[in-house]
Amino acid sequence: MQIIKKIIQNKITLSILSGLMLSLAWTDFPLGSFALISFIPILIILEHLLSTDKKNESLLFFSYTFLSFLIWNTITIWWIAYATIPGAIAAIVLSSIFMAFVMFLSFLSFKTLGRRIGYLVFVCNWIAFEYILMHSQLSWPWLILGNAFSNSIVLVQWYEFVGVFGGTAWILTVNVLIYETYRQILARQKNRNSYVIGLMVLILVPITYSVIRFYTYQEKSNPVSVLILQPNIDPYNEKFTTSAFTQMQTLTNTAKTNIQSNPDFFIAPETAIATGFYENKAKQNIAILHLIEFLKEYPNSQFIIGATTRIRYENPSDFTKTASLSKDKSYANDIFNSALQISPDSTIQFYHKSKLVPGVETMPFPIITKIFTDVLVDLGGINGTHGTQDYRTAFENNKNAIRPGVPVCYESVYGEFNNEFVKAGANVLFIITNDGWWKNTAGHKQHMRYAKLRAVETRRSIARSANTGISCIINQKGQVVQKLGWWERGAINGIINANTHQTFYVKYGDFVARMGLVVAIIILVITILSRIKSRLEKNARAN
Repeated sequence: MQIIKKIIQNKITLSILSGLMLSLAWTDFPLGSFALISFIPILIILEHLLSTDKKNESLLFFSYTFLSFLIWNTITIWWIAYATIPGAIAAIVLSSIFMAFVMFLSFLSFKTLGRRIGYLVFVCNWIAFEYILMHSQLSWPWLILGNAFSNSIVLVQWYEFVGVFGGTAWILTVNVLIYETYRQILARQKNRNSYVIGLMVLILVPITYSVIRFYTYQEKSNPVSVLILQPNIDPYNEKFTTSAFTQMQTLTNTAKTNIQSNPDFFIAPETAIATGFYENKAKQNIAILHLIEFLKEYPNSQFIIGATTRIRYENPSDFTKTASLSKDKSYANDIFNSALQISPDSTIQFYHKSKLVPGVETMPFPIITKIFTDVLVDLGGINGTHGTQDYRTAFENNKNAIRPGVPVCYESVYGEFNNEFVKAGANVLFIITNDGWWKNTAGHKQHMRYAKLRAVETRRSIARSANTGISCIINQKGQVVQKLGWWERGAINGIINANTHQTFYVKYGDFVARMGLVVAIIILVITILSRIKSRLEKNARAN
């Protein structure tokens, strides 16, 4: 007990403890439940500082929480440094500052509006922060709290209603109620039993539903045969030094070696063709021609593959914000990180990746970040700002009714964004990615686990092709049923089921986040007005 008392009284120890517990929720083990208690040390610090008369206690609270989040961010996303050291430092420090600022605002609300409203502000501010950051130029949804359960998928089947932002709301509310229940018991309050009951309901109801849903969910039989390719081409030492034709031979030889029956779809990874060919001249590209020739042996199959592509604009009225002008300004080029579907009749469909990696595929605040372009690594074949498209598409073919949506790499981390593929008619999802930049670290494992959440949210089967791993098949419950490990060359033969049903979350998206944002704005305005009123009254009394 003495040790526990000392920990509770030491704010730095509490800060470290919070950061470590948050980090545990993102490990390779099913420890997402640590997120349910990870903010309690921060709430204890808040309580201590509110009960003191120290000056600048809000800044002290910012400092303590910054330490917590710096630990969490460093332990969880340090692997970005393999791709870009400046990017890793920026991501870790900025993310920690933003999170601590959210807590700073919450502290001010506790002081101004009291405990009950303060708790509401704490939950809503955090949700609003995650939502705003996700839609900002520095878009970074990697550490949305709801992602903590990506390794405990059996507990969050209810994400089909609320998505990961619902998970964030649940995690924060459980933290608050556990802490408040502890306070009530410690103070021997008469209503402490009500808090205990409320806490049990809040935890057990969603988990009970989830477990039942997990073990009773049945996929409707609508089989799609896939051959998922994992060429395992080293992105640092091989990808941009080996010819495109040689890489296509590696890809098709891997397919021929592993094929068991003619699949509906061959699926190859992101930027498997990195030559940057013009889309209107795709059939002149040697890699594309090789794949069209390959498909003559498989007349009922489609080939899904990632490529770096270009579009040239001759008419100035067609120039886009992302296009690069020629020296004489007579034309402009857009570069895209694209997904292609190649059919046996040589028809080619294109989808352009539209959630781009900040600092690599798109320059946030371009006037400021332009000077850093040269030090950032190329993660998609070509550095700089890529083009996008304003809508999602699902590929079609004349052989069957299967319409795959193909999120490219970073896009698979965005819940509501993937809903757009489903609304466009996608009855399966094929994720293509190249995670080799991060080497064998937690990065590629976290990325794969987030795909499991997309399967639950949309109830879509997922076939995932990753250049260096982890390629896998994920069923509609979020279970990985087949996979190919890190740094292996090979293929996965599998059957997945198409699904046309739209979940509640697909229909209504991140409504939890939008509600949190509205409440946070309203209370922020009230807080500011209350503090202004208080200062005016104080000045009036002084005069």
